[in-house]
Amino acid sequence: MATFDEQWTASASTVTSRRLLHIFDLMALAESDGTQGLLCSVAAQVTGQNGAMIALASSDPTMTSYCASGVAGPALMDLEMTLGEGPCVEAYRSEMAVEEGDLRRSTNSNWQPYAASAVALGARAVFGFPVRMGAVRLGALGLYRDRTGPLSDEQVTYAFLMASVIGRAVLTLQAGAPADSLSSELLDEAMFDFSVHQAAGMVAAQGEMSVKDALVALRMHAYAESQSLSDVAASVIARRLHYQFEGRIWLKDGR
Repeated sequence: MATFDEQWTASASTVTSRRLLHIFDLMALAESDGTQGLLCSVAAQVTGQNGAMIALASSDPTMTSYCASGVAGPALMDLEMTLGEGPCVEAYRSEMAVEEGDLRRSTNSNWQPYAASAVALGARAVFGFPVRMGAVRLGALGLYRDRTGPLSDEQVTYAFLMASVIGRAVLTLQAGAPADSLSSELLDEAMFDFSVHQAAGMVAAQGEMSVKDALVALRMHAYAESQSLSDVAASVIARRLHYQFEGRIWLKDGR
């Protein structure tokens, strides 16, 4: 006869398997419906949140947006990429789950600009979970909703399972692609904004600085001008915005 520990382990394994099957069923349904940003859509659905965001690690310190769902999801993802702070960024850096159940009363000193802007976008609570496979950090899963309060134990469990599914999906989609490029499957599913990296390269050349410092300069300018990082990058690429090395200043339309 099985011991109590053996019975509990078997029961827990069964529950986990059922939850994974539920996730896979939702993914199959979303795929058949042609849902864009499938992984984000399912992550929000399975955890009962208003939306989800997935950010992936890139070759430089700035994370890259993979997908976002929900009314405020894309704007919240862009906010994180602009400020370099928020649930996805912190979960990735700390390799731990992040919970902010009430953004209006946030005590996280590193989130002051993010929290105020996220509330303005309609978010009241945000959560982050690291996406990794073994020792390899791949990115992070972010969740948001328009009401305050913590996640339930079941929602946390589903979030961790979803993060694991995302990690396996990314590695599967990327399999066989050259080390310095992304697979066509990953690109087709994603909402990557490569303009930010293109603009950083241009600013690095203009300001005679590293790409890392150029990304910081872009984020700071976007925040100072209350613009999205994508919009600032578009202005740089279109030559409407230029970083002058001599004066360490930004020039608009050549002035």
